[in-house]
Amino acid sequence: MATVTLPETTRALYPFKSHFLTLSDGKRMHYVDEGPEDGEALVFVHGYPMWSFIYRALLVYYAAQGFRCVAMDHIGYGLSDKPSAGAYHTLRRHTHNLVECLAALDLRQITLVMEDWGGPFGVGYALRQTPNIRRLVLMNTWAFQDTYTHWLYPLIRFSTRRGLGDLLFRSPNLLFSLGVQQWSGRRLSAAVLTAYKGPFREARHRASLIQFPRMISTTPLHPSAPDMRTLEQGLASLKGIPALILWGEENQLFPPEIAHHWKKMLPRAKGPLFIPQARHFLTEDNPDTVIQQLDYFLERS
Repeated sequence: MATVTLPETTRALYPFKSHFLTLSDGKRMHYVDEGPEDGEALVFVHGYPMWSFIYRALLVYYAAQGFRCVAMDHIGYGLSDKPSAGAYHTLRRHTHNLVECLAALDLRQITLVMEDWGGPFGVGYALRQTPNIRRLVLMNTWAFQDTYTHWLYPLIRFSTRRGLGDLLFRSPNLLFSLGVQQWSGRRLSAAVLTAYKGPFREARHRASLIQFPRMISTTPLHPSAPDMRTLEQGLASLKGIPALILWGEENQLFPPEIAHHWKKMLPRAKGPLFIPQARHFLTEDNPDTVIQQLDYFLERS
């Protein structure tokens, strides 16, 4: 069982009470649950290589507005358990974990806010629990077959290379100070970088950092390919659910064509709306504009 103690600088930025849920496989998942218990549910699903810390501004704001705000850390991230076996990390496993977590919390009529890997996990949840979804918010994410992940191939190939690939993806200092900083639309402070690197201080806790890029479906024979095809084929069943597409105006990892493909798959969705001064991590780069657009969407859907 992983135990992570947050430094005071992180706690000052992330002043939320921690909760833990033991999943059916014995792993312990961390989550925060802010706002009134009977408030309308907003569920925030993070991506790679972040944790629920990335949603801190939205958690504070929407809890104060009377929403019940839940944000979990995927197994391998944040304050959740971190299995050392890379084989644990699969699209199906993490989707199942999300389903199990939200069922345990008995959340109803959820607005699901997703970024990066949160998209495939969240869409997987939505397809299994469609009557329980009130709205979808899609930020710099995908849920499509390998045709639409070609832009990530260099990153994936690099992650599978021994030597430099292992060095980058198994080193929080390099991954966050170089990679994440490059993918961010503003200079991250030392305190913010410390918060993101903190859960990975011990080498045995870093399996997820190298496995998540390898989970991306790149060929029809990839282990994730069948589940990714199921997601893409199932999107048609979500067309009637109000959806919002938000995208980083300067996103180098997920180009605009992906945002427009979401619109093709969910034609009734609002957007895509391109957030200025933002690259891949919208709620880190420009949380005020994200909140502004999300407010408008929540009020009118």
